[in-house]
Amino acid sequence: MVSATTVAATVIGLGVVIWRVVAAAERRKGPPPEEVGRAAQVYLQSRTHQLREDLALGAGPTVEDLAAAASIRRENLPTFGRLLRANRRELLAMADTRTLTTERALAWLARVGELARTDPRLDEDRRAFLAVHGEEVAAEVAR
Repeated sequence: MVSATTVAATVIGLGVVIWRVVAAAERRKGPPPEEVGRAAQVYLQSRTHQLREDLALGAGPTVEDLAAAASIRRENLPTFGRLLRANRRELLAMADTRTLTTERALAWLARVGELARTDPRLDEDRRAFLAVHGEEVAAEVAR
């Protein structure tokens, strides 16, 4: 049975990967990147159909899940959705279940973060996420 603490740590781990702070995540107490990668892989595989729909629309449960994991403010959700929609072909190719591995799932999350950082409002959310989780300095070095 998975504890609520483990689930919470894994969700924070997903946010950390989205914002590309893998080195900092390795220093933190919490799930190792491999565990976060497995969780991301399982999530992407189990949500393939929904992910396709949501990326086509730029909105939906998977977009909301990703935004929540990365602590993207609710008012920035439409911006985040449009950004994912604009890059859906690349993201869907990366999440193809036939080639999806733990490493590719982590790379997919990191790519979502790279895309999000191109928008100043979403980058502000990134900085807020990192500040809350005490990773600001490590993230700036990794950037």
